[in-house]
Amino acid sequence: MTTGVKAVDQLIEKFGILSSPGQDKFQRLTYLFGGDKRADSLPFCMYQKVMGAPVSRRFTIHHFYLPHKNCKLASFMFNEKGELIEQVYFTKLSRMVNVCRKLQRLLLEEKGLSEKASQGMLQQNRQQKDREWAQTEQFAA
Repeated sequence: MTTGVKAVDQLIEKFGILSSPGQDKFQRLTYLFGGDKRADSLPFCMYQKVMGAPVSRRFTIHHFYLPHKNCKLASFMFNEKGELIEQVYFTKLSRMVNVCRKLQRLLLEEKGLSEKASQGMLQQNRQQKDREWAQTEQFAA
């Protein structure tokens, strides 16, 4: 998928999209729990969600940056299920807003694929256990 901005496309090719906590020049991915003090650096709408949530809730925060301009591009907040809760675009230029929307689609596709993969693994495990149970002596008798 191309975003329409060559610099951002090159950053995606170079760094990819993070799927586990970490950071590079283009992005940062962190996990926060309800009431986490690290939420102080988030946009206010995200800060409110984190501080108002119980400690048992986990949020995934994905920030994107433009290193050549030394500025933030967008921030996305997901819940435990991989659903998008909040998004903040740090630009007013329509071209860059479209880039942010495409990044959002990329993240949602990635979350959907990883969720489907984990569901597929659970389904395979259940099928394996069903086969093993069917082969036991109790079921055969």
